[in-house]
Amino acid sequence: MALSGFFNFIGDASAGDVRDNVEDRGYLRCGVIQTAFLNKSPIKEMGEDLCRGLGLALFPDPKAVKLVSLTEQEAGQALAENRVDIIALANQKRLSHQLNHVNTTSLFVNNLDISILFKGYKVRDLGGKKICSLDWVDKTSLAIFGQKHQISFGVLSYRTEQELLNAVKSHGCRAVALPRVEQAIFLKQVSGIFPVPLILSSSSADNNLGMLVSSEDEEWKNIVGLYSHALLESESREISSQNVDYIASSTANPEIQKLLGVKGSIGQNFGLDNNWFYRVLQSYGNYQEIYNRHFNNNEIVLKRGSNQSTAKGGALVVNELR
Repeated sequence: MALSGFFNFIGDASAGDVRDNVEDRGYLRCGVIQTAFLNKSPIKEMGEDLCRGLGLALFPDPKAVKLVSLTEQEAGQALAENRVDIIALANQKRLSHQLNHVNTTSLFVNNLDISILFKGYKVRDLGGKKICSLDWVDKTSLAIFGQKHQISFGVLSYRTEQELLNAVKSHGCRAVALPRVEQAIFLKQVSGIFPVPLILSSSSADNNLGMLVSSEDEEWKNIVGLYSHALLESESREISSQNVDYIASSTANPEIQKLLGVKGSIGQNFGLDNNWFYRVLQSYGNYQEIYNRHFNNNEIVLKRGSNQSTAKGGALVVNELR
């Protein structure tokens, strides 16, 4: 979607309190959800990168951002009480005070995966067996999964990751149901015992994580939406941290010129300077670069799947501003 099309989806850009408060304070307060799984939380780390990028879009100072670690239980309250300006990569449906905040743009989909652990097992072999999970995992997708395949199974839900790990190691589970990122981390822990699990992705009960802001501040919502859109737009146009300098100096494409601040006043329209996204790209890269930094490395390899644009068969779209 081109930048010109983006403006068809923005709301009233009248001034709001959040942007003014951030400007007066001199830095962004960005909440990130603390959801460490087996001592690793790449979603939180990606959220921190998105926070730093937004801070750099607002101020030409990489230190103009304060990261605030929050639990899901306190995050909605923190946003409602203006203790943070934004929450990065959170599920709006899982937070309290849902009526007080809105997801400007979904930037990560973490749907439930069901991994059949034993080699040679098929879906039908789960009938009458046990699928293991954790207490906090939404089990709605499991019920739909059973109905779809016309099988009945039991669900064992554990309180901690270590309890789940112990159950799997003792061969007490035929399959494990976890969100996609947590599943990838977990399967690496048991790869010596179950090296070739059959992984089935769920398409129901979407766990869309995005940039959550106050639903009452249109100006701030539009700024955050523009930032999120630009990350996706730059990937689709193959503009990265590696080539942004060359493209900015050589492109004749008016949309790219607007995006990079070479021409036009898109930044000024949102209370930003015109180099705002140029800085972000130079320091943090486009969406693909951010994704690969956290989900395609020595610790975890997670295929893009739903986390690519709708043009490529994924679920990420840019016209979600309310």
